[in-house]
Amino acid sequence: MTYTEFKKLKINTSPIGWEQAGKEEAYFCTPKGAKIIGRAGVDGIHYCTVRVLGETIFAVSPMNLPGNYVHPIARNLEDLLRLLLACLDLNLIEQAWAWDEEQLTEQIEQVRNSEYFDPAPLDEIREKCGLTPMENPFEYLYRLQNSFNYGDIPFTKEYYETV
Repeated sequence: MTYTEFKKLKINTSPIGWEQAGKEEAYFCTPKGAKIIGRAGVDGIHYCTVRVLGETIFAVSPMNLPGNYVHPIARNLEDLLRLLLACLDLNLIEQAWAWDEEQLTEQIEQVRNSEYFDPAPLDEIREKCGLTPMENPFEYLYRLQNSFNYGDIPFTKEYYETV
């Protein structure tokens, strides 16, 4: 499934930390050739693919410290959706690079037990996309992020001038 096909499903993913992309502006740390597919709605955090890096989806976090602005969060859209089904909120996936497995598990349980948690978007993803939750989201993210060559991320001149 492509992002364009996913958007046509008209699933409101805002309650799970993923505001759909429009004509957003890039930040200094947005990789060159990025196609923005959504935003967290806070701190400039956004999600994208990068033309030269294929289907891999990245979280871009302008408020992070240098060296931690961009992290891969899924090999493709299907994996991202399965991660969402397991982690319940895209914000947790974006932040997982800084946590160990226990911390991620605790955060997932906090979301699950929150009075504000709305499972409806996840139910729609499960039904309309025919997907199941990823079995071990921490292991998936850990392996993806630790095997990824961060030197492959192309940045703009503005990035290098800022950093």
